[in-house]
Amino acid sequence: MTEILRNQGLKRVRMRLFTAVIVVFTLTCSGSFGMEDVVSSSGPGLTLLMIVVLPFLWSVPMAFVASELSSMIPEAGGLYRWIRRALGEYWSFQAGWWWTLSLYIDSAVYVALALGYIQSQLSLSSLERWLVGVAIVAIFTFINIRGLEMTGWSLTIIQVIVIVPFVLFVVLGFMKGTGDPFSPFLPPGQTVTESMNLGLAIMMWMYAGWESLGTLAGEIENPQKVIPKALMIGTPIVIVTYFLTVAALIRAGGPGSWSSMVSDASSGGTDFLVAARIVGGAALGWFMFASAIASNVGLYAGYLATGSRPAFQMSRDRLFPRFLGKSGTWGTPWVAILLMGLVNCVLISREFTALIVMDVFLLMFAYIVIFVSVIVLRVQEPNAVRPFRVPLPTWALTIWVAIPIAIAVFALFSNGDQYLVGGLMGVLSGPIAYLVFKSVYHGTTDRALEGSTITATGELTDFGAAVEGVTS
Repeated sequence: MTEILRNQGLKRVRMRLFTAVIVVFTLTCSGSFGMEDVVSSSGPGLTLLMIVVLPFLWSVPMAFVASELSSMIPEAGGLYRWIRRALGEYWSFQAGWWWTLSLYIDSAVYVALALGYIQSQLSLSSLERWLVGVAIVAIFTFINIRGLEMTGWSLTIIQVIVIVPFVLFVVLGFMKGTGDPFSPFLPPGQTVTESMNLGLAIMMWMYAGWESLGTLAGEIENPQKVIPKALMIGTPIVIVTYFLTVAALIRAGGPGSWSSMVSDASSGGTDFLVAARIVGGAALGWFMFASAIASNVGLYAGYLATGSRPAFQMSRDRLFPRFLGKSGTWGTPWVAILLMGLVNCVLISREFTALIVMDVFLLMFAYIVIFVSVIVLRVQEPNAVRPFRVPLPTWALTIWVAIPIAIAVFALFSNGDQYLVGGLMGVLSGPIAYLVFKSVYHGTTDRALEGSTITATGELTDFGAAVEGVTS
């Protein structure tokens, strides 16, 4: 007999370009907290140089690739569906699994960081701290389930709270600060390679997230146009934000303060909060404190939205438990969102050191597969409609994406045996998970996939219901 597969059941909403840019900024930056560790490990001059140069070797290629793939395959799940179209079910599952695991960890880390800032000002017991974390998770889980309109508005408000203190800080930092943002170029006694190791890994993390907006393509009107525009506008905004705020941080801290910069100065040292108090007094310090909490809460809200979508689509493709593919009254994948929130409630009370090692490793592998996929699709489907196309011939695009692939490989093997072993354990969970879920749920044929198509004029057309022949 034949079984009719239901349409995605996701509600497409109008997302204004301004809101889409806010979402991109949230997922890739949301303030510069964390850059302090790069300054102390790599030196002021090298840090500012990496802020300018690294994007063109790492994040700009991903922004352009994600724009092309989002415009060509504007479907729920984003990168999971891009890779399936290029490399088939197995590799799409691997990337979807790696990326989803990474986001489950990442999102919980942001809640934990927000709780750390709150804990620095309030004497909370372990239970009280956990309950505050659960409240944060519950609020944004509900907002995400209600839909992208409410999520977009909440992220806009959050980013106003994040950005305004930074604008004040940059102005006062350059006016009142006495430090030299470019001196020394390297920490004394270190080579460029030694100085880059930790700083490069952190900055790759800080410049990650460009592919994330594509996972929401199944819920955005005209995603093939909105997503590329948002990425092209958001990319330079993020670069300028990092450069100005970090330069102001070094200047505000004063001569020699760069060597003691840490992302959490509650036990000593200099972070953005301390530097804000130096140039703006207690008032700016409190504003920056609010910005720090809002930054991490915003990152959590954004990644709760994007991190739940691949699992939803993998369920619809019969590679994950069927209940994860349910969509509710508001046209959102509410079960996948709720499950991610529940997992986050457990993880926020755990030690993250080992998990973050696995997190970055998983993300790097997923990125490599995305870069490979855009080249494969250029070769296999050269005439496919791409409303946005990276303005390079395929051979030049191949050379360009080879650079971030090489950087990812370097990062994978440059941080010690513990990093390598822990990361490989996470990666190898992918083939095991595929064997388990494939044997239980059987998957589905490519021709039966739910999705969308792009007309010759670049317009979006939903396929509607798909039909797959199965044996009863």
